[in-house]
Amino acid sequence: MPPDLKRFNSPQGAEGIVEITKPDENIYADRLALSSSTNLAELIDIAERHNPKTRVAWENARQAAIDVGMSRASFLPQITLSAMGGYQLSALPLPKYLSPRGYLTSGGAAFYPKLELDYLLLDFGQSRARVEEAQQKALAANFGFTAMHQQLILDVIQAYYSHEAAQTIVKTSRAAIENSTLLLQSAEALRNHGEATVVDVAIARRNLAQSHYDCDKATDTEHVTRYSLLAVLGLPPTTELDIHSPPNRLLPQLPSQKLDDMINTALRARPDILEDVAKLRASRAAVNSARADLRPTISLAGSVSAYLGEMTTSGLGQPAASSAIARPEAGAFLEFSWPIFQGGLRANSIHLAESRQAQAEATLATDKIAVERNVADSQDALETALAQVRSAQVLRDAAQTAYDSASQSYTHGIGTLTDASTAVTALYRAQSALAVSTADAFVKAASLAHATGQLFSGPRTPEETDDTD
Repeated sequence: MPPDLKRFNSPQGAEGIVEITKPDENIYADRLALSSSTNLAELIDIAERHNPKTRVAWENARQAAIDVGMSRASFLPQITLSAMGGYQLSALPLPKYLSPRGYLTSGGAAFYPKLELDYLLLDFGQSRARVEEAQQKALAANFGFTAMHQQLILDVIQAYYSHEAAQTIVKTSRAAIENSTLLLQSAEALRNHGEATVVDVAIARRNLAQSHYDCDKATDTEHVTRYSLLAVLGLPPTTELDIHSPPNRLLPQLPSQKLDDMINTALRARPDILEDVAKLRASRAAVNSARADLRPTISLAGSVSAYLGEMTTSGLGQPAASSAIARPEAGAFLEFSWPIFQGGLRANSIHLAESRQAQAEATLATDKIAVERNVADSQDALETALAQVRSAQVLRDAAQTAYDSASQSYTHGIGTLTDASTAVTALYRAQSALAVSTADAFVKAASLAHATGQLFSGPRTPEETDDTD
């Protein structure tokens, strides 16, 4: 991997779950800061704070953490306070011998405060299974957050070196223009002295036009890679960008580990594998919760209330009578609940949970196979990329020597324009190939680090990888 990108450690919480920082509200806060020279590590930091993907992953992890708190609420008593008050006027028909007017009226105002308690005492492990499921889903969300960061870092590295290679090719194309211009001047000078033909001058002009065309095409590619890099950073395309490439940068090296060791490391460090493990454990907890639903529950219920009111009655031929009351009421109950028949609902819930567990197991097995192949492919790709860099260096040196000899020979009237023109083109292609292969070597090194889970990692507890064996 790149020398200036050795390792990215993620902060850890007390329980081994990655703690994350909320992305910056102002996603363009570093727009002016990019006007100065910026290195790769700084660009990665900007991307982690401003790319919208970080906010999505952060919200997913935050929601999963909230679900854990919600699942734990079943262990605590539920207390509800309610109150109702109002006034009611009613009439009741009566015989004439009881009421001269033939009916009785009563009106009263009342207030009913009530405090209720509901406390689950026993559910045979269902609540614990739900908490375990929520905790494993939260752990999976955190591993997903880490996986997103790893992918984002790899995207930044790929965009960075692609842009760096494009910039180098632009410089190379401008050098080719200068070389073609010198050949054109030499051809015109030789033509004036009768040592070259009109065809030689036309060929030299054609080569210069081709060099300008190649430069325009390289410039367009440089713009495309710059916009791609800014998009990965989460910044607008109008942002000024000046990347800094460290001088005398050493090429990445092949890892000293054997392929089997790297695969084992990847299976224990890759956040996507750890995410699959957490999801598998969550599915097992869901199965336990569904099975516990077949068993009864025992809970404690209680209430404290009061009746506060006054009633007035008239129509009996006597002065209106009134009465008032202010008395408390209380009750405590032990509730036993066991659903006997629900049309197969609970049995199907168990089957559904078991199916999801089997699906999680298959997903883990599939991803493990993909990781193993990814590590092997990445190692081969890095080895090939380094070999291409060495070949491109030899090619560049040979092309430079050939150009120096051919251009000097033609300038002195010894060589031919065809040889000199061919040397200019070959030198441009060799320099471009070296730039592309060098960038590809750094990208392949980062890809191998990503494949083994070492591009962005932190310490984990031993229990987090038991299911990967």
